[in-house]
Amino acid sequence: MPTMPNIVTLNTNSAETLNNIRANASATYRSLVPEANVNDIATLHQIGEIVTTYDAVRNEFLSALYNRIGRVLITSKMYDNPWASFKKGMLEFGETIEEIFVNIAKPHQFDQQRAETEIFKRVIPDVRSAFHTMNYQKFYKNTISNDQLRQAFLSWNGITDIIGRIVDSMYTGANYDEFIVMKYLLCRLALDGAIKPTVIPEVTSANANSIVSTIKGISNMMTFLSTNYNANGVYTHTPKEEQYVIEDATFNATIDVEVLAKAFNMDKAQFSGQTKLVDSWGVHDTTRLTELFTNDDGSLDPHYKAFTEEELTLLDSIKAMIVDRDFLMCYDNFVNFTEQYNGQGLYWQYWYHTWKTFSASPFHNALLFTTEQGSVTQVDVSPSSAEVAKGATLQLKATVTSTGFADKEVSWSVADATSPTEATYVDPNGLLHVGADETAKTLTVTATSVYTGGVSGSATITVQGN
Repeated sequence: MPTMPNIVTLNTNSAETLNNIRANASATYRSLVPEANVNDIATLHQIGEIVTTYDAVRNEFLSALYNRIGRVLITSKMYDNPWASFKKGMLEFGETIEEIFVNIAKPHQFDQQRAETEIFKRVIPDVRSAFHTMNYQKFYKNTISNDQLRQAFLSWNGITDIIGRIVDSMYTGANYDEFIVMKYLLCRLALDGAIKPTVIPEVTSANANSIVSTIKGISNMMTFLSTNYNANGVYTHTPKEEQYVIEDATFNATIDVEVLAKAFNMDKAQFSGQTKLVDSWGVHDTTRLTELFTNDDGSLDPHYKAFTEEELTLLDSIKAMIVDRDFLMCYDNFVNFTEQYNGQGLYWQYWYHTWKTFSASPFHNALLFTTEQGSVTQVDVSPSSAEVAKGATLQLKATVTSTGFADKEVSWSVADATSPTEATYVDPNGLLHVGADETAKTLTVTATSVYTGGVSGSATITVQGN
């Protein structure tokens, strides 16, 4: 199960840091290194001379600097990502999250006579699952030379600077990478049709209130049980307090926060806590993303698909998203900070390892607002024809050709079934079940676009033995 780390804020000056290291050091270290006095710079110079002269003291100092200071800083900054509220915490090493969703039960008509024959007839619950597995393993490194260590003891600020040198560049890189990967994930989901679209006009100060009314209407509707706002088409809802609005920075500047706060029935301060900003949905650090997802052999990670220019232009039409708090399934799997001295090169090497899970839930609501009108032009079902035995199943796949952010979801149906027990059906994922008592020779399975009514594709299934 995920856990949240205890966040400790480090509020000490350089003298206190040095004395904290000394207080927890070995007897040899304490006998050689005096206490630091913030009012006496000479004590700093004296400590610096001893630390840089004696190998054992230097090693203990730098190790303590990492263990007692670096760890605290890393932990305190681990959740400093502007989208950190979407993170779910720390998983045990190697743990995979199985997300299970049970759809609402179907109603049945009361009939005493029918009850006599169906008392033991099973009703299989609509249980769906999604697996979220660690898919991100990166590390960052930094180097501190003996010369840099000597310079750190020239002024009180030098101690703070060396701590920053050890921690900040690696943390800043990791934090930035976490953000751009989360942004990439949302954008790729949008392009793949996994986030429901709503078309709005280009935003101006004149139509701002009208657009806010549209956003408010969607926000209100998401609080009711519905299948309209999640990729898997299950019945779910998102209370107002669990809705997050992620806004394009320019959109945010045009749509006044106070206006949105009123729309969401929240005071300005509370609403601000529910709002996240993005620089632009169509601007991505593609160079950094490519570095992140390039393997040692030069090949790209199969989970990564670079944006085309056409995709970036389309993404730029997104102005805002409303997402459920649990839509993004992002976890820390492993965090490790370690150091090693290189005697040949006379420097200390520091490594920061961070392993994560980046995923999204198909069962929680997410919706985007775009100025681009999309459409579904074609639906193809594969295989287009097949033979299936009675009592067997066949997995069908629907390929949706679309423009813009048109929803790629389809609804499945089967025609010509004659099973007396209604055991022949196709589930929402396209899995065809042929009843053992099916008498029809052929079945027609159809996938129909939910975005553009009437656009559909079909497969002809022959029932073996009939």
